[in-house]
Amino acid sequence: MDFHNVTGLFYPSQTLGGPHIDITEIITSQNIISRVMHSYLGILVPLGLLAGVFCLSIFIKVKIKHQALDHLDFYLLALAVTDITIVLYSFTSKTRPGYLIISNLSCGVLSCFINVSYYFSQYLLILTFPLLLIMEDSTTSQSHLRNVLLTLTLSVLMSIVNVSLLGTYDRLQNITQCQMDPLNAKPEYDIMKFTAGFGFPSLVLLIFTILLIVHARKVEMSEKLQVHAVLLCHIALMFICRLFYNIMLIRRTGLKIHGSYLSLREELVLNIAELVVFSGSCIRLLFTLVLHKPCRDGLKKSVQFLINMCRRKDATNSVI
Repeated sequence: MDFHNVTGLFYPSQTLGGPHIDITEIITSQNIISRVMHSYLGILVPLGLLAGVFCLSIFIKVKIKHQALDHLDFYLLALAVTDITIVLYSFTSKTRPGYLIISNLSCGVLSCFINVSYYFSQYLLILTFPLLLIMEDSTTSQSHLRNVLLTLTLSVLMSIVNVSLLGTYDRLQNITQCQMDPLNAKPEYDIMKFTAGFGFPSLVLLIFTILLIVHARKVEMSEKLQVHAVLLCHIALMFICRLFYNIMLIRRTGLKIHGSYLSLREELVLNIAELVVFSGSCIRLLFTLVLHKPCRDGLKKSVQFLINMCRRKDATNSVI
């Protein structure tokens, strides 16, 4: 297989030909990433997907019962769908400590789809803040849908522009080792991903968070405070998880620009940072389930229903 790389950057654990590579260090690194991957797939993915499916069922019931979703419910529904999508995309990383072996074209398409969800989850939170702060709950569901479609359109455009900077379009049939942001991408791709997918959105969200905190001081109703808590947790978690990954992305860009090589430790940290991004989606789904009142109430009712079912079954067995 021809692993062509236009940047000169390679995975040291896969090439075995780079400088200062010790087979013992490779084995240790692969054991670590393998255990992290198993923990992610065995714990966070099932919990995240279950929480996401449960939240979706609650939102659908609210929609059927009330015929409309308020601002927060509608946007948490959209975020839940996006996070579930990101979790499903994360199964492409299950080959760690190895990598997904596909063509450059297939890798570019996969990266494009992942980036759509990546951008969408960030931009939708930016859109959610002003709507919750300055708009009334009387806004129609058509307005909600229009805003979500506008955000989705922007995310698709940004993702297409980002992927166009990969620099592998002239070698589409070459086999590559693929991940969320391909290692053989040109530095321009990494810089745009950092700027448009993290730097600028984080700055805007920071400004909105300050406004939200100021607004929360003026709100006396505990329910409104809980609404703010859900959003603040989403913002904080997204920032923390993506900060770690984007630091490694910028580090990787510097190596490409200066013609350096990727060390085994940097490869390990980069892979862990990628899993941290995916883990953020799982944890956000759990936060929505626990912190959002309709979802939390639905969870309590479901748990109570199961307890009552078990008690009735035990009582029936005792009589028999």
